[in-house]
Order: sequence, then structure tokens, then C-alpha cells
Amino acid sequence: MFDPIKPPAARQPEEALELAAQALSDGDLEAALAQYEPGADLVSWRRSSHDGGVRSALACFMALRLPLAVRIGTVLRAPGLALVICERHTAGTGPDGEEVKYGGTGCAVVRAQPDGTWRIAADAWRLGSGLL
Repeated sequence: MFDPIKPPAARQPEEALELAAQALSDGDLEAALAQYEPGADLVSWRRSSHDGGVRSALACFMALRLPLAVRIGTVLRAPGLALVICERHTAGTGPDGEEVKYGGTGCAVVRAQPDGTWRIAADAWRLGSGLL
């Protein structure tokens, strides 16, 4: 019987963004998705998740096959809710051989779950080319 290892769970709001970035860098879409609530919204540098869901937006980033760095800036907390402001960036050669540089400030609304973990409810990636 196959017993998959569950992805790590965020114990602090900012960890949800860090764990998602690490999973994307490792090429693990399911582990990245585990950091998002069902029904979460994500606006990426290319599209809103209304255009295909969080899975589609994250898969689009993963297709670059580049590491994603996230630097946490400010974490504003309220009971059961947090706004995490961060910088994300990626750079390198994409699978098509073209040089890729994306970077920028973004933010995420992260919500406490009944089990004490934190998951992303809404995420905005404001990445633009050449901003590194």
C-alpha cells in the first residue's frame, strides 16, 4: 500500500509562502498546492487564478524550471488572519534557452486553520521582467 509523505505544514503565516516557494523550486506542485486553501485566489505575473485556478498558475511558474526565492518583509497579524508582504524573484535560463528574470513585491492573505496550521487564502505575485 502506498503511503505518501505529507508536505510540511506552516506553523506561522510567513512559513506558508516559504514552503510554497521551496516546493515550486523543488518541482513539487502538490506540496506547493498544500500551502493554499481550497478555493484560494492567486494573481500571478501572467494571469489571475480565475483564468484556470491556483494549480494552473503555479504549474505555469514551474514550467520555467527555475528556483523561486521569497524574502518576507512585513507580517501584519489579526486573530486567525495575517497579511504577509514579501519579495519574490527568480532568474536563470528557461527551458527554451532564453534568459529569465522576474522579481517584485507581492502579498498574501494567510488564514489560520482549525489544526493550528496556516494556509494561503489569497496571493498576489507582482513579478515583472528585469526587476532584479
